[in-house]
Amino acid sequence: MIQAEVGGAARVDPGIGAQRPGFMIRDFTIVSKRGEDVRISSFRGRSNLAIVFPGHSDAMRVFLEDVGRHDHEFTEQDTMVVVVVPYGPEEQAIPIENIPPFLVLYDKTYTVYQLSGTTDGNGRPVPLACLTDRFGEIVSTYVAPSHSMLPNVAEILRTIDYVNQQCPECEPPEWPR
Repeated sequence: MIQAEVGGAARVDPGIGAQRPGFMIRDFTIVSKRGEDVRISSFRGRSNLAIVFPGHSDAMRVFLEDVGRHDHEFTEQDTMVVVVVPYGPEEQAIPIENIPPFLVLYDKTYTVYQLSGTTDGNGRPVPLACLTDRFGEIVSTYVAPSHSMLPNVAEILRTIDYVNQQCPECEPPEWPR
């Protein structure tokens, strides 16, 4: 049981469809670019997450490049950027592998896209960014309408900063170790 569940704040969204703020992120395991299985719940208690589902949108490349330029700010905010791409490691639809420091995960079958509610009526991946606190609760989602650009990175960083300010468990300890 995670801390948010003990406090009664965690709610699990039982359905398939768009994930919403106030609910726990749906857990999934998927392969990384290094060939390792990564379970999204393994980050609970360790760091905030910015999970980006770029879909097949070329506009997302620009967004991800901007996120890459703000890497130090995401690190300062204790936030891991996870990018779930809708293709396999052998494909390179959006050349993001060269933009550090993302954890790139591959979803060639769109299973995680469907689980996360990031597919359109025809089952095609659509762009979405989802922010969670370090306990796995979704604090914000950004859907890119008509496959256009997501909000700017400054807005996302302000949201993460706000989450960190509201989290008393995330403050430095009172007593030195």
